[in-house]
Amino acid sequence: MAALRSLENAEKAYEHADPQDGRPAWASFYDRAELDGLSALVMSDLGRHDEAEAHLHRALSRLRPDYRRNRIYYSVHLALAQLAQGEAEQAVATALPLLPGPGEEPLGGRTSDLLRQFDRMLKQVAPGTRSAVKWADCYAERKKEL
Repeated sequence: MAALRSLENAEKAYEHADPQDGRPAWASFYDRAELDGLSALVMSDLGRHDEAEAHLHRALSRLRPDYRRNRIYYSVHLALAQLAQGEAEQAVATALPLLPGPGEEPLGGRTSDLLRQFDRMLKQVAPGTRSAVKWADCYAERKKEL
């Protein structure tokens, strides 16, 4: 499969790169956390949600503290991976803290889109569950902040 071959090539290239070599400023963000994050997105697209979740946990544990937007973005993907595995309660626990509160900075467009996707998917996967009701209440209250 082409996507997996590309990931393997990216992994090999990353492992062979000397971290002491200078990189252009536009590529300075790319580290092991980003490689794990991108790997997770590929795994998710392939329907391999358990592998996506594992990559996302690694990405989030390695992500630099000042990369707030990336942390939120990958966390929403984590919630989606959990939900795709039928773990609605865990997915809601992951997603709820990501909703911006009053006065907080709004989320970016693609992250807001992902939260809308999460909302739709949750309604399909776990309608009427306690966690889905809790999510729906908070989401309705805060979605204007997105």
